[in-house]
Amino acid sequence: MKSCKVCGEAFDPQAPLDDPAMQAGVFMASQGEWNDLGELCPRCLGSRGLLGMMYCREFDA
Repeated sequence: MKSCKVCGEAFDPQAPLDDPAMQAGVFMASQGEWNDLGELCPRCLGSRGLLGMMYCREFDA
């Protein structure tokens, strides 16, 4: 178990993430801008991913 660097919630970094927003958050966390993969809980990853899908041009198809 790890502690999320954003909200402090304990989480399992190996837990599967099936939600598309969470997967987008994982993608964003692996990028150089954030570079914090494995340090955010699924809820915070999902929030970041949702905002990314709404506002970041990198997710435009």
